Amino acid sequence: MYAFTFRQIQVFLEICNDGNFSGAAGRLDVSQPAISNVIRSLESQLGVELFERRRGASCVLTREGMAFRDCSQQFVMQCDNISRSANKRVRPLRVFVGAHLLEDFLRPDLPEFYEAHPLVQMNFLPDKNRDRIAQDIAADKIDVAVITVPPDERPQGSLLIGTVSAGVYAARSIRDSTSARELAALPFILPAADGALTASMLRQLSLHGVRPTKVAGYFPYHELRVRLACRGRGVLFDVQSVVDKHDTRGVLRLMFPTEPWERRLFISPRVDRSTAAAVTSFITESLGVPEELVADNAS
Repeated sequence: MYAFTFRQIQVFLEICNDGNFSGAAGRLDVSQPAISNVIRSLESQLGVELFERRRGASCVLTREGMAFRDCSQQFVMQCDNISRSANKRVRPLRVFVGAHLLEDFLRPDLPEFYEAHPLVQMNFLPDKNRDRIAQDIAADKIDVAVITVPPDERPQGSLLIGTVSAGVYAARSIRDSTSARELAALPFILPAADGALTASMLRQLSLHGVRPTKVAGYFPYHELRVRLACRGRGVLFDVQSVVDKHDTRGVLRLMFPTEPWERRLFISPRVDRSTAAAVTSFITESLGVPEELVADNAS
């Protein structure tokens, strides 16, 4: 095995580019004797002469020198390619999509995605409430997110990929409410009292003249709120996909519909364009988003 170093190759190629030892020494900021010593050592290790020695003339490569130059240039090029590839994989994308979408839609398609895009890695974040998601996006702690929001809370730069029915759901044991006042008098099961999600829900209800006067309790988890609603402890404002996931027996009914909420794809502007395009295609195709919807909202 040869023991020559990358530095020796660098010096050799610099001489080839410059045409003489003194010019190469100046560009590398070393003395000419030092350059000569590097080349003598390299020739000794290879067992061949790389340059024809001609006093006062430009350096001329020997036949062996030309062959070693070609191999060295190819070697340096391959090293550059490896370095660029490594830099692209410095940090996986931090992705939030929610457990339901991840397990039922995205995870089955991940092998094909990674096979097609080996340099793109995604770190899927654990489930968290929408308040925390918004905070993490603002703090640049999330690179990609699929979130469901009311139409007036669209994250800047996000892409519409679908809509989800929303409204007030109640167990069949709770009587129907025919007016906004009657509905407002029912006990509501809400997320955190001071949270952004609760504020969004109350604002959407207010647009329809419903201003709840009773709160059955504040509970941070979707599953808990749905279960309490199923037991008749109060009524629930949420989106249809959440109700369908946790109310597997169909206990709840839509008592009071509001405008659908939007499912939107957010990708940080820090993500490079090619990666963003690959991730967008992967998520929208896995979720079955029509191509024309993606095209219309991307333009």
